Amino acid sequence: MTNLIKVSLLPFLLLLVCSANSQKVYLGSVENKVLMGKMAGNRNLGFGCKNVFLEILQDKNYDIVNDSANADMVFRAEILYFDVNRTKRNVSVFHSDVEETLVVIKGYLYNKDGKKIRDGVAEESSTEISTSTLITDEGSDSINQQALSQAIKKTCVALINKIFK
Repeated sequence: MTNLIKVSLLPFLLLLVCSANSQKVYLGSVENKVLMGKMAGNRNLGFGCKNVFLEILQDKNYDIVNDSANADMVFRAEILYFDVNRTKRNVSVFHSDVEETLVVIKGYLYNKDGKKIRDGVAEESSTEISTSTLITDEGSDSINQQALSQAIKKTCVALINKIFK
């Protein structure tokens, strides 16, 4: 009977010890510093990145706090570059479009006293390729939302991995 109690308490104790050792992180501002293009100054881009950063940090078992005074570390980021590069190739009735969404984000990690611990830059892209044997392109200038989301997620993951070693 006592062995059964010990075995059932072990996972609970491990969870308690792991949660006691996790570091508390405050996610500060995520600023959009993009100067040119459709996403220049777009606050939604910064808000979207902040949500992705929160998700990644929680997946890495960091405790997210709502006040920087209660945090062991403060993380903030700046979106430096966002662009969509389009390449089109047409040969007779065959056509190929390549659309690459590129995102560059710089992050800063501070301790609770405000001293910078580390910073880093991450640059990632997402590529969408479409081909057809008939030219059906309407010349859309809209940004592909799926490619944008993938590029942001990849960049945020790379930045967190670089800064939170």
